[in-house]
Amino acid sequence: MKSIEYIASATVYFLSCIAVQGQIKNSATVDSLAPTFYWYQPSSIMSHDMAVRNRVWISEEMKNKSSILGIRQSIAKGSFQPAQGADGLKQTYIYTEGKTKWRKTNFWGRFSYDHSSEDSTALRHQSRWNEDAPVYFGSFKKNKYNRETYKLDAGMQHAFLNNRLPITLGIDYRLGSHYSNNDPRGDVKDMNLQFELSVGHNLPKISYHLSGIWGYGSERVNVGYKNEKYTKNTEDPLYVNWIMNGFGNAREKISEINYDDVINRTGIGGHLLLKPNGADRIYLNGRYINEKQSFRRNDNSKQTYSLLNDYTKDISSVDFLWSRQMHNQTALKLALIGQIEEGKDFNYTYLSNNYTYQQNQLQIKGLFDFRQFQAEGGITVRNLRKKDGVTSNAMDIDQIKAALGLNHRFRINERSDLLGSFCFSKQWSPANKLSVSDLNTGNFAKQILYQDYLYETASSSTWTTSWVWMAHRGKTDWSVQFQLDYQHRGDLTSLNYDVSALPGKDWLLGKLGVSYIF
Repeated sequence: MKSIEYIASATVYFLSCIAVQGQIKNSATVDSLAPTFYWYQPSSIMSHDMAVRNRVWISEEMKNKSSILGIRQSIAKGSFQPAQGADGLKQTYIYTEGKTKWRKTNFWGRFSYDHSSEDSTALRHQSRWNEDAPVYFGSFKKNKYNRETYKLDAGMQHAFLNNRLPITLGIDYRLGSHYSNNDPRGDVKDMNLQFELSVGHNLPKISYHLSGIWGYGSERVNVGYKNEKYTKNTEDPLYVNWIMNGFGNAREKISEINYDDVINRTGIGGHLLLKPNGADRIYLNGRYINEKQSFRRNDNSKQTYSLLNDYTKDISSVDFLWSRQMHNQTALKLALIGQIEEGKDFNYTYLSNNYTYQQNQLQIKGLFDFRQFQAEGGITVRNLRKKDGVTSNAMDIDQIKAALGLNHRFRINERSDLLGSFCFSKQWSPANKLSVSDLNTGNFAKQILYQDYLYETASSSTWTTSWVWMAHRGKTDWSVQFQLDYQHRGDLTSLNYDVSALPGKDWLLGKLGVSYIF
């Protein structure tokens, strides 16, 4: 935790120094960027992604009248993975996104369809977007999982009173279906809907917005067997279903294997833009969200369900971006993203709090843009803590990740460009601790806890290269994208327990895509 405090203090001091400096040259507007550079240049992506996370800035950092339609195929394989990871992945991703302005109202939208196949995964039936939740089903049997996810994100902004009073509505919707093909057969449905309504005030050198957040979601999980012998026989440990209700607090569950997780979310946010001169733009965004999850199993009682666990999570986040446009086609950007998540449950078996979860994360990223080159670097500091009261299981891990990258744009001819990038990152754990009770923790839970601990504490190196070929055809453009990631781990932390499956040595990911920009 001290490493996070040191980095945050140094960043605040650095920002206080640069905020009073300026250049006389006006910054180029995002609308003047060529469409292909807007969608693929790292400096543009940094600003675009900040506006996606904070919809009040869609009029500031998103290019008007530019849309993209694309498809991407991904293939991954390897054995360096957490306990509930997948040995291999095949993914097809189709997406479209664009922004336009109509009668002084800005409209932005993005739709995506994701079809993936994991071959294979074990120890948890899940949707992979609620991984800190204390309740889930799992077994030792490896299974192939198919996943289909639809996402629709949108933002609308209209400024009243001669552009002085902007009102913004952000909408995020997700619908997912996840199922396995073999016993034990999992069927997971998830849905999430969130609204964020913001009211702001624009002044010549400052803009600020206040927002209210409301969201609703659910997960519905069912596990069954096609072969009836597994519903009555617990002799084969591979097919025995377990229910986890905490951190390593698991027991066998071979009937009525279902639950619904009902999620409610409320929060507030604040957003600030400073324009001290023509060269600098400083964005500062903050949010606080309170999330309540209620895990329920369907039954024949009057209320039609019995309560398993109520899980409450508080999420506080800060999102900062400073952008400076300088002379001679030179620019500088600095981003800082921090988040604190604190969760605790109320376990209805014990009628008290049993499970606690906390994750603190701080990421700092800088980018220097000089003519055809863009150099970037970043550091991420993370602390993860989980604890179970009944079993006395506890984990506390610090992680640091540092990355350096170089991007270059090659001008092939008047109608085509090639954008290439290389990046190297290193991750390690300077401090970590795991405590597992031999008496209160079964083999199913031990495999998850120990394998995850080995994965999270192992040092690793990742090499990434990506290439984008861009073709210009009048008012439309085409692009072909290729990316290759290779991750290799170092030595594992020593344990006084014989884990049946250890994290492997490497992980390889390849992506190939094509897009149409119009």
